Amino acid sequence: MDKPEGKLTGSRRFRIMFFLGQMPIGIQLPYFVLFLKYSSGMRDSEISLLTALSGLAIILFQQVWGYIADVHISKKLLIGTNLLVSGFLFWSMGGMRNLISLLVVFFIFQVFSTPVIQLLHGLLFAHHGSEKWFGTLRAYASLGFVVANTAVGIIADKITNGSLNFIFPLYFASNCLAALWLVLLPERQVATERRPTFVEVQRYFLRRPPVLLFLITAAIYQVGHSLSYSFQSVLMVELSADMRVVSSSYSLAALLELPIFFMASRLIDRFTEERLLAFAALVQTVRWLLVWHARTAEQIVFISALHCITFGLFYAAAISFINRHAPLQLKASAQTLFALVYFGVASIVGNVLGGQIVSGGILEQPIMRIVRYFVPQEFASPLRNLYLFSSMVAFLSFVCAVQLARIASAASKADSA
Repeated sequence: MDKPEGKLTGSRRFRIMFFLGQMPIGIQLPYFVLFLKYSSGMRDSEISLLTALSGLAIILFQQVWGYIADVHISKKLLIGTNLLVSGFLFWSMGGMRNLISLLVVFFIFQVFSTPVIQLLHGLLFAHHGSEKWFGTLRAYASLGFVVANTAVGIIADKITNGSLNFIFPLYFASNCLAALWLVLLPERQVATERRPTFVEVQRYFLRRPPVLLFLITAAIYQVGHSLSYSFQSVLMVELSADMRVVSSSYSLAALLELPIFFMASRLIDRFTEERLLAFAALVQTVRWLLVWHARTAEQIVFISALHCITFGLFYAAAISFINRHAPLQLKASAQTLFALVYFGVASIVGNVLGGQIVSGGILEQPIMRIVRYFVPQEFASPLRNLYLFSSMVAFLSFVCAVQLARIASAASKADSA
């Protein structure tokens, strides 16, 4: 029997699971990109191509994972399998130097790793009243990121002399630990009269205009965020930052997410998801302008405090929005649909387009000439130009989010009339 709304069966176990589930991401970001650039010698354009494969894997397989979890297979079984397979694949990439081999294995790794968090959300939201717990649980996830991210930075600087080869077995061990803890989580099976087809599930969401506009807003927002966030570590290293300073940027960002996630439910109840999405997009616009203008790595660390809004607040509001528009039997599909657009389509566009702006891209010189015409020489470089571009994209998402808020406000007034 489900507990009353506001209570969550096994809440302590879910807290630890969210903590453990986010640790592999703290190990991977931003250190995998730094490993590729400084240990493997990959060019920026090659790294952007590699990271774009994450979006391709999400586009091709994310909704398939969500549909299978909602209709055919236990979510716990699916999550555990994906954790173990993706952990092993990431470990295997540590010894690879051939670009083609790395591209193939990284793509398969992304097929199995990218749905884990969304499937965990689906497992959670199948419990009545669990949406009120999401912010708190996601705060524990941020804490897991901070612990792992900080530990890797310290180990790299103090023990391995800057070498990042250890992140590969560490990632695998972290995934194994999460898979073991997963066994202890409660799973609520949702009974349905009939099994819907894959097309029926997608049609249910895409025929709703607010959901469609929301997905467009999220896609534009992520186009400006995806490569910018990954390459922030590269910009910091170019500004003479060591691994501890780089780590502190990402760890501070995740640490400051904690109060945002703890307050997420109350903020959503007071301001609505749509208004919070618009606010986050406006702050994102300002954030990338500040990074573009930054002269030192320490300034970027300070600017990273805004990540609690540009990711934390936006993500909490987005997860709540799509969950509110999903019936109980399609919770996993709702989360994977959001991921398909946000981490899939948008990440591919952002990584490919961004990769052509940074060094070695076909847009490097045309954009450089345009930027130099308007700004001082010291602020015109291929990597800095990426942040100027990202700021403009973020403002476009702000415009879309404002329209989404207007539609929601009009619908609310019509319902109360």
